[in-house]
Amino acid sequence: TRSTPNGQGGNELRIDDRKDAEQIYLHAQRDWEQHVNHDQRLHIGHQRHSTVEHNSHSELKAEEHRITHGNRLVELKADDHLTVGGSQHLKLGAGQFIEAASEIHLSGGQKIVMEAGSELTLKVGGSFVKLDAGGVTLVGAEVKLNSGGSAGAGSGVAIQKPTAPTLPESQKAAQPTEKPASAAEEPPVQAQAQRQALQAAARNAQPICEVCQQEGAA
Repeated sequence: TRSTPNGQGGNELRIDDRKDAEQIYLHAQRDWEQHVNHDQRLHIGHQRHSTVEHNSHSELKAEEHRITHGNRLVELKADDHLTVGGSQHLKLGAGQFIEAASEIHLSGGQKIVMEAGSELTLKVGGSFVKLDAGGVTLVGAEVKLNSGGSAGAGSGVAIQKPTAPTLPESQKAAQPTEKPASAAEEPPVQAQAQRQALQAAARNAQPICEVCQQEGAA
């Protein structure tokens, strides 16, 4: 269809019933909106390919369940931000291997427990501390106990929150208008990140907090 005379584009619905070439083709010249009042079920007998040229936004207002029977291969070409309101549980059948080009920073508000069945090793260059069934082994060019120095500090957490999706036109009128957040109503995650960074700076006797620097530069 082409509602505008001499227009350059139009919507198209094409059905092809030729043997071994069956196809249903749908083309929207501009926007395509769907609204389902109840359930939607989709079954694909072979592969599914999806490409989004710009941003993708989605929101699930209840639980999400997903089962993958094969490998999961994911590549992020920029940063990854994950915010969990409760606890995160991760169970692996074999090993976990993490590599960071610059820094790995672990911070626990109360405690951090590292437990190994047979061996635990901390290594920097040629120096290391190893705990195993035979005891505790310390190796280094020089071993210092209560002889000055200071602990290192991590960069801290700087989480970014996602953007909510835009509703279809049929749903926008039914949604209540949200009150804009005032400057005093700071997001809880951002406040928590600043609090943790300030505590880390105090513990390590560092007068500068990286999260505060980032907020000031924003």
